[in-house]
Amino acid sequence: MSGRQISSVEGELIFQNRVPGKILLSGEYVVLDGATALGLASRLGQSMEVYRGGVPGLLHWTAYNHLHKPWLQVTYQWVNRQWALHGTKGPASAEIEMLLNWLQTAWNLIETQNQLTTDHTSPWADILQNEGLMVQTRIDFPRGWGLGSSATALALLAKWLGVDARLLYALTQNGSGYDLEVALQDSSILYQWPTDSRNNNSISVGSMGPIVQKINYRLPMNGQLWLIDSGSKQISSKEVFRYHNIDQKLRVACVPEISSISIALAACTEVPVMMEYLVQHDAIMERLLRQPSLHRLTGNSFPGRLKSLGAWGGDLFLAVTNRPDEALIWLNQRREWSLQSFDQIIHCES
Repeated sequence: MSGRQISSVEGELIFQNRVPGKILLSGEYVVLDGATALGLASRLGQSMEVYRGGVPGLLHWTAYNHLHKPWLQVTYQWVNRQWALHGTKGPASAEIEMLLNWLQTAWNLIETQNQLTTDHTSPWADILQNEGLMVQTRIDFPRGWGLGSSATALALLAKWLGVDARLLYALTQNGSGYDLEVALQDSSILYQWPTDSRNNNSISVGSMGPIVQKINYRLPMNGQLWLIDSGSKQISSKEVFRYHNIDQKLRVACVPEISSISIALAACTEVPVMMEYLVQHDAIMERLLRQPSLHRLTGNSFPGRLKSLGAWGGDLFLAVTNRPDEALIWLNQRREWSLQSFDQIIHCES
């Protein structure tokens, strides 16, 4: 069933956009201290459509999952310069509260940027008050995969409302922002946030922006890569908090080596060489995090290399090998894992 077929909106389409998801191949955690990270753009992503109509004064938001079923439906109202839930009984979910925070922060940015009066807070205000607004978002991937359902939604919201996406992210998130940048650039990237722009372990609002280099990522030859869904999920915000409890001198000391590995991986053309870089990367991170890598925990007998993508212990992970037949036999024995061909999920140049 196509996304167009499931839409029940009858109003006029006034905004439409799509951005890609991502994986973090290297630089997890240490990107927060200025290390260069390698973020790869996914072929899968999230789209947004905004329609005029519905109920005057209300914004109705429906988010569809990869099975074309709504996983979030909520209505907000704009009253006295504040967004609030409308018609919701009982405590709201974390996702509904997060979206509410995004909306309020974005509207505040519009007011600041345009220096508008209370009655004209946004160029969308007249449509909202007179006709209502309806938003539909759709993701192409399971939300548990960690391809960036939140970052892509925030990027789309910023594009729709015409606010600074980096500033909106900085005011509402505690991550590095690489996932947002992949969405904004619509490309795989090498990403670095300058260390002098840090303030209290978070992105410093108004500071110098990130250093972003768009790349044309090519699939390494002489081997095979898979993305694997283990069925687990890490909460990135908690992982960021745990990482910041590590001594800063130890964290910063890892920055040069991790940066070099990220740059090398971006240009790597051979699977055996790629695996050597991944071994080096995991060894550095094991010493820093004081915990075993995914490969050490799970893949010691795997004829290749297993690598966490992003927060250790969850989301998707990478399996790479130069012995694909043996590796596939090994992977197929793990019935709880779901295998996806790497280049079917990640955009790779031919």
